[in-house]
Amino acid sequence: MQPKQATLALLALSLSVAGCSGETTPPVLGLPPPQDAAAESEQSSSLAALKGLLVPKDLVVGTPTEVYTRIARGVLTCWFGASGPLKAAFIYHADAQPASKGGSSEIKILTRDSDADDPRALRAYRVLIAPSENKTRVEIENVRIPEPLAARLKQDVERWASDEAGCGEAPVTAGWAAEQRKAPETKKTKEKKAPKP
Repeated sequence: MQPKQATLALLALSLSVAGCSGETTPPVLGLPPPQDAAAESEQSSSLAALKGLLVPKDLVVGTPTEVYTRIARGVLTCWFGASGPLKAAFIYHADAQPASKGGSSEIKILTRDSDADDPRALRAYRVLIAPSENKTRVEIENVRIPEPLAARLKQDVERWASDEAGCGEAPVTAGWAAEQRKAPETKKTKEKKAPKP
């Protein structure tokens, strides 16, 4: 309880007791002693810690477009890359709005069914990215991915959303960052002019 609230509560209690005893003069209360800088600092740090506990974990720093880019790059590189654990049985699909329309996006991991008319048969995992409270909200939903694998994917998505690179338990794969490549040689550069006789 803050000092002002404690003083008001004490005043109200003393007035009610005085009213019951028949006295009409309320007791005189002094002002609370002023707080020193250390006490104010301690109070503000405890409020900051409490605020940190109350802020939802699914809010991350960055625009929805930036967060989508980080998560999509991670999923495509680490989970659907050449030796990715989801490549054989699942399909990656994403819908993203441009930044001018808010930048909301949805990443869907769908089960692969070669016997169905549409191979993207059923939704297995979903990551929704949307603007919220001057930050970005990331919601994760697992529908059909086995739980140990889904838990690892969730940790990776949360890490990528927080702008940490890499593939989790495995080392960072080549291709995480764009590589500088030499321009392909054209036919003209391959042919060398013969010296004149």
